[in-house]
Amino acid sequence: MYNSLNVDLLYVFITVAKTKNISKSSKILSLSQPAISKKIHQLEEHFQVSLFVRSSRGVVLTSDGQNFYQQAIKVLHDFDSLYSVKKSDLNAQFDKLNIGVTNSATLLYPSFFSKLLFEQHQLILTNDLDELIEKFNYGSLDIIFINNFSENKLTTEHEKYTLYSEPYYVVYSQTNPYITSSDLSLTANELRRVKFILHPEYHFLIPQIRAAFQKAGLLVPEIRQVNCFDFIHYLISCPQTNLTTILPKFLAKHYEQIFKTKLTSKKLALPKYYEISVISNGKYPLTALIQKLEQSKIY
Repeated sequence: MYNSLNVDLLYVFITVAKTKNISKSSKILSLSQPAISKKIHQLEEHFQVSLFVRSSRGVVLTSDGQNFYQQAIKVLHDFDSLYSVKKSDLNAQFDKLNIGVTNSATLLYPSFFSKLLFEQHQLILTNDLDELIEKFNYGSLDIIFINNFSENKLTTEHEKYTLYSEPYYVVYSQTNPYITSSDLSLTANELRRVKFILHPEYHFLIPQIRAAFQKAGLLVPEIRQVNCFDFIHYLISCPQTNLTTILPKFLAKHYEQIFKTKLTSKKLALPKYYEISVISNGKYPLTALIQKLEQSKIY
């Protein structure tokens, strides 16, 4: 059983996080500074986490505090919606949403997005993450599905829920003579003689790939970007080629199944996992959206 938690503590926390100043928060909330500090301490004690770094200039969210902030925003939005939104209103609200999505998320939730394409919803389907983020920042999109490496480009207040997290896989020809390891995962040393072709959607992997090879004392291999998944997989499936690509596990297995007599894949030892998150401007309860997604998920 969960211990009770006063929702008022979350309002205080969010106010301090936004103002980055306990004195300013004191005026907004009509609470004394010691009272605010006490409430923040209660939250930190309750969740056993440090939320702020304090200095003479104010307060800044810690890494844990930033994650807590996103969840707190979602909780308060959903809590408020209990009073303002009737269940019968949810479908009407959903019909008015503008949604943007990348290629990867559509493969995880195909029935959800296929319905959007043929109903009255406004849907933007693209591999250009910057396009989605720009439209979200300027308010022309209400919900976007992006990988977490792009989240730092968001400049407007938002709610976030991580939908999916998994490792990356190297996809390569079954006859690739340069990858002979029998291990379940591949390291930079085992990939030192290959070349990489990446789809631009995964350009954020390039610094990680370079760092992995440099850490192993190896030359960084050639890396090229090609904006066509089919062409990439045609190239890497050619016999005796040293070309490879890198994809999230579910997408790697998807293409491995399509080219099952030509391609194979193995886990790549990179420090960070691939994550898909849904980002919302708060016009629609995230809990309701997540329920719709989970009903259509193929994994």
